Amino acid sequence: MSHAHASAAAAPPAEPFTKSLERMNYFQEPEARALIADLALTPGSRGLDVGCGVGLYALWLAEAIGLRGRVTGIEPTAERVQAAHDLVGRRLDTGRLEFHVGDGTALSMDDASVDWVWCGDVLHHIQDTGAALSEFRRVVRPGGRVVIKESQVLSAMFLPGTPELERRIQLAEIERTREEGGGRSFQERRQTTLTSLRAAGLEDVDARSYLLARRAPLTAAARDYIQKTVFERNWGERLRPLLSAEDWTLRSALCDEGSPRHVLASPDYYCLYPITVFSARVPGA
Repeated sequence: MSHAHASAAAAPPAEPFTKSLERMNYFQEPEARALIADLALTPGSRGLDVGCGVGLYALWLAEAIGLRGRVTGIEPTAERVQAAHDLVGRRLDTGRLEFHVGDGTALSMDDASVDWVWCGDVLHHIQDTGAALSEFRRVVRPGGRVVIKESQVLSAMFLPGTPELERRIQLAEIERTREEGGGRSFQERRQTTLTSLRAAGLEDVDARSYLLARRAPLTAAARDYIQKTVFERNWGERLRPLLSAEDWTLRSALCDEGSPRHVLASPDYYCLYPITVFSARVPGA
């Protein structure tokens, strides 16, 4: 077996994307609940969560709008919908939270049929941003709101003390996402959300950012997200071709569990992670 094949064989198996989303949501939960509270969504309102993932944000949104509120989450595949239903679908009374297959660029909903749309960490994945925002605007009643949440409009810091290496890893991530983003990286797409909302004809466009700080000793949720999703998935084998051999060796020394230099084993470890919430109002009321 060649060295390259041996390295690939030793790599941890790729985690299901739904598990990665679950880890990210639990990592964000304290600030997620705070930013949802800051939105001051109307009690008893009806909302749509486009790209609801495993359903945790839909659950927290439903809890925020109270017993008379209703949140519908959509995902493009039945498998994703089932994952959301399995994780959170039974946590609230029937009718307050439901999940369906749906396409964010072609919503099967009537005009002006919801009070707000939430789209969390999804819009940058949709190449036709304008089509999605046009649909969001169509289904929200006049005076209602479109809310776009994006993590890492600015890159997070997960490797304190090695800014040059982390910057090169971030640049590799930007490059890796360019193809899926239709020639524009995910970070570029995230950073142009305000422009996209205004171009869609929405009003009162706003942005509010939150900085998550975690430090040792890490909670289980924080450790799982950083190790499993960031280090092993996001910065795993898929980035190796985009990094120099020297950078990959250093990344492995700092990020691999069991390494004597593993950063998460340090009592001085800390990380910083930004979330930005963009909001806008549908003209009319």
